[in-house]
Amino acid sequence: MTMNIRLTTIGMVLGTISSLVLAGGTAPAPAKSPTPSAATLPVAAPAPAGPDAEAGSAAYDAGDYDKARRIWQPLAEKGDVRAQRGMGKLYEKGRGVERDFAMAFKWYRPAAEKGDAESQYRLSVGYGYGLGGVKKDEAKAMEWLRKAAENGQKRAQRSLAKGYEDGLNGLPRDPEKAKYWYDRSRTRE
Repeated sequence: MTMNIRLTTIGMVLGTISSLVLAGGTAPAPAKSPTPSAATLPVAAPAPAGPDAEAGSAAYDAGDYDKARRIWQPLAEKGDVRAQRGMGKLYEKGRGVERDFAMAFKWYRPAAEKGDAESQYRLSVGYGYGLGGVKKDEAKAMEWLRKAAENGQKRAQRSLAKGYEDGLNGLPRDPEKAKYWYDRSRTRE
């Protein structure tokens, strides 16, 4: 009840001040309080927004890999998942940087650990083929493949389906699981 009275009073005061200002009058000076409240503190203007990961993607898609790297790297270092994935892609493909699978892994791993399906898939491929100085590890490849598939990465879903269909990569032949993953790979998520 007390809160409603306060809100009503504040609304009436603001309405009166607005009316005076709009009519060309002056608003009464606020009462001095010993400590500033949230209502009397100056509001800082929002910081200008810098380029985001999407701007890096646009630069990458336009073939301006150096610009993509300049945009993505500071964002990736601050933990932006899309930028981390982008940096991994630059190094994996050797676009604007020397191809370096170890550096690709450096960037894919934190994004994958945060649930980025594409980065999880790329780690799976890396472990599956032993890229970037990483020892080939079928179990880790399958662990990342499963995570990527569960998170909606279509190629991972098809790879998992094929593994169950043919009994590949340490998976048992399981037509039901193969069908499940093939079906998921065909749906929009």
